[in-house]
Amino acid sequence: MRLCGRRLACLLVLLAAAAGCQTARSLLLSVIGVEKKPLAVALVMDVKPEAALAVLNPFPRYAALQQALAQELGRPVAVDPCFAFQAQRELETGWYHVAVVTPVQYARLPEPLTANVLVVPVDAQGRTARAAVLVVRADSSVRAAADLRGQSVAFGPEDDSRTHHAALQLLREAGLARTDLALEVLPVPGSLKHLPTAQSVLQAVIRGSAAAGFVDEAAWEELPDTGGPDEPARDMLRIVGRTAALPDRLFVASPQLDEATADAVREALLRVGTQRPDALSPLGISGYAVPDAELLRACRALSGSQPPVQDAAESRPVEH
Repeated sequence: MRLCGRRLACLLVLLAAAAGCQTARSLLLSVIGVEKKPLAVALVMDVKPEAALAVLNPFPRYAALQQALAQELGRPVAVDPCFAFQAQRELETGWYHVAVVTPVQYARLPEPLTANVLVVPVDAQGRTARAAVLVVRADSSVRAAADLRGQSVAFGPEDDSRTHHAALQLLREAGLARTDLALEVLPVPGSLKHLPTAQSVLQAVIRGSAAAGFVDEAAWEELPDTGGPDEPARDMLRIVGRTAALPDRLFVASPQLDEATADAVREALLRVGTQRPDALSPLGISGYAVPDAELLRACRALSGSQPPVQDAAESRPVEH
């Protein structure tokens, strides 16, 4: 039995929906004349591929921004979660028009892809960049990062731009390699002490299982002045160092995207902050701003970080 053209098109749309790729689905709709060609945006995950299997939808907080951006541009916006290796390849080909990346993901992109950063988020305090702070117990003899030789240091999640990569950068500037620290035996011998949250890092420092720890500046600012035995507070801790200040994310345009469209996307994102603050509140930000050269240099300085080993899943071609 033959399918008519409309039924076949509907079947293709359903298949694309089942695959979970908004870009492919929206492109099919544009081909059959249901909607305009979409702006394809990659939201690059900062978790490993194997960990992503436990996350059904890693970016629900971007839904309101997606809708607001579509209204501002007058065209559909298709948002696809993907991994860094996918985003690089598809930015180069022009499949993705824009990618939202972390600072360390940006630093690992080849030079042509770092040329056009559209905007970076502005946090609730009006900052385009924040540092991670290096904290020790208030009664610690440690006065600077250089004093941590041979001691245990707690880092944030593995591959976090501030509390892992910028943190290691700060230690290198103090003359410390990772092998100069007291490394972990578990789960992998010789590994750094990675903890999942700022709270767990602060507890490790207060309880003495780490001599120092790195937490996002925003997490430090949220601490109460005083606290109880199980509640970290500023009077229990002391800051002995700060990393380079980095943005939360960067919106990077594909080199295949024409200048007029890139400018339109930039201006639309800048307007969202003033005209649609409701779309940004799920992200915990107050708007977007155009980054200056100094901020981009701080991000590119993370390029010395060792990239994760590409696993077999990453080496396979990805179909949309």
